[in-house]
Amino acid sequence: MGKGPYSLFEFQGVLPPLPVPELAETCTKYLEVARPLLSPEEYDRTEEALRLLQEKDGKPLQKYLIRRSWKKRSWLVEWWIENIYLKRREPLPENSNYYFLDGLELPASCQLSRAATIIFNLLKFRELVSSEKLQGVFFQNRVPMCMDGYRYLFGTCRIPCVEKDYFVMHHHTKHIVVIRKGYYFSMDVYTHDDGTLQQLSPAEIKEQLRIICETADAEDSNGLANSLASVTSQHRTVWAKQRQVMLESEQNAESLEIIETAITVISLDTVSPQDLSEQAKLVMMGDGTNRWYDKSMTIVVFPNGKAGATVEHSYMDATIFSRAWEYVLSHEQYKNGQVPAEQCAWWRKLAPPKQLQWNLNGFTPALEGAKTHIQKTIQDIDLVVVGSDYGKGWIKKQRVSPDSFLQMALQLAYYRLHEETPKTYESATTRMFALGRTETIRSVSDHSVKWVKSMDRDDVSPEDKVSLLKKAIQYQTDYKVAAVNGRGVDRHLLGLYLAAQDMGHPLPQFFNTKAWMMTDKLSTSQAPAKFTQEWKLQTCTVGYGFGPSHMEGYSVSYMVIGEDLVNFHICTRKHCTATMSEKMGAAIKQAMTDMKALMEGK
Repeated sequence: MGKGPYSLFEFQGVLPPLPVPELAETCTKYLEVARPLLSPEEYDRTEEALRLLQEKDGKPLQKYLIRRSWKKRSWLVEWWIENIYLKRREPLPENSNYYFLDGLELPASCQLSRAATIIFNLLKFRELVSSEKLQGVFFQNRVPMCMDGYRYLFGTCRIPCVEKDYFVMHHHTKHIVVIRKGYYFSMDVYTHDDGTLQQLSPAEIKEQLRIICETADAEDSNGLANSLASVTSQHRTVWAKQRQVMLESEQNAESLEIIETAITVISLDTVSPQDLSEQAKLVMMGDGTNRWYDKSMTIVVFPNGKAGATVEHSYMDATIFSRAWEYVLSHEQYKNGQVPAEQCAWWRKLAPPKQLQWNLNGFTPALEGAKTHIQKTIQDIDLVVVGSDYGKGWIKKQRVSPDSFLQMALQLAYYRLHEETPKTYESATTRMFALGRTETIRSVSDHSVKWVKSMDRDDVSPEDKVSLLKKAIQYQTDYKVAAVNGRGVDRHLLGLYLAAQDMGHPLPQFFNTKAWMMTDKLSTSQAPAKFTQEWKLQTCTVGYGFGPSHMEGYSVSYMVIGEDLVNFHICTRKHCTATMSEKMGAAIKQAMTDMKALMEGK
């Protein structure tokens, strides 16, 4: 592949379709995945069910998938978005959305200067996307990757419905919405100048934000009305029915449309986090007044200048947003912590931001319920961010994959806390294929279980422990390569399941086995980074995270930062007394310490 430059969607039309794996290959792989998690009796039942799936029940379903792959650019993506996101009824903030934090170093402690610069850079990135001047991404600098997700960054919103949500896209809107103390303001970020449409400068954006803060801070509290954003945190059907009632008022309909069509939402919070763990939880959850969870993204800026974003997941995986966020953070410019003076040498007469109005008469019970729900959820979320004592630099010197090494650290930490092997999810991107999203890496193997159980045994030599660890790492590495190349098992099995539904066929016996129905007690993901030449260690995001997929499990996302640091974002639910994020963080650090000592022969 030449150096280009290539436009954003240059290779969209020539990307290969996601393959449909061979049924026999998937069944064989799944037995490997399931064996460490099942009793001998459960394994035998799974083996028999997979034999039936391969030899009988799955054959018509496999043919259906193959025919579907001939007709569509991706046999999976429509099913994936519909069944994994839009049909799901669980609340978004802790079950679907994800968050990102800002960089290692704080470039500006002035809230309004930071917010203005972030908005300015976001709009510059939007311009690169809309003009298609943003360069595409290449896997290992050679293979073009799907860029479709960039279409959903700006001006998009998930709309709640009783049975299945839908998505709206508005690519030509010129306003953002700013939330301050539960008040909402529509703010134009473009102006006509000399007959052309021009983006506001950082100084102009800052002045508009100052007007918003001055207006909101002078307002008396509207009580429950200030908690309106909490309605978006609820069960989707509950929120859908409430939204239908709200739309009966023309005033509400107008205000909702302004939010839902906005380029993005900005929240100017009033409480500053004191550490990364508090920052992560505040960005993820807010306080019930300041996150519109349906929007593709809500950018959060705190009074001390720290920042982050919460992102709706339906159409946009973290590999998409992280590039936009990296661009924003790496292009910030300040002078003494303020918007540079040279950028405010001249001023245009701008219309002031417009405060949105609401008619919430009779809506009090709904607001009370929504506020109670989000407050209970906030109290239940246990989120910590833990940094490692070494990073990928040392791991690479051991000639092993850093990601695989870190996955084994998570396995060891979990086993030491719970004395069991967790079903583990790790996401892998399939964006080498048209409309590709993700596949599951299954890190647990016979090798990983043997190694984990050996680590605290004195009767196993260090040499044998190293050998077992390297076998476990190699298995995970090989599985990841297969997953990235469309040869994982989870999406194929999901496709067979949905094919049976589409065809009106009885579900094969396999889909009633424990192996299939087990949920992931350890849900993990590595945050992608280093998309741009402007990437700098100082501005690199300190990571991202999401809620646990299992009420009695963990979510662990990790960010490899430079050569010497890995940040782990660990989230659990406090009502589950068996899981504690702080204990898991300590166990991960200890696991990494012990693994380093083992590899160094100490």
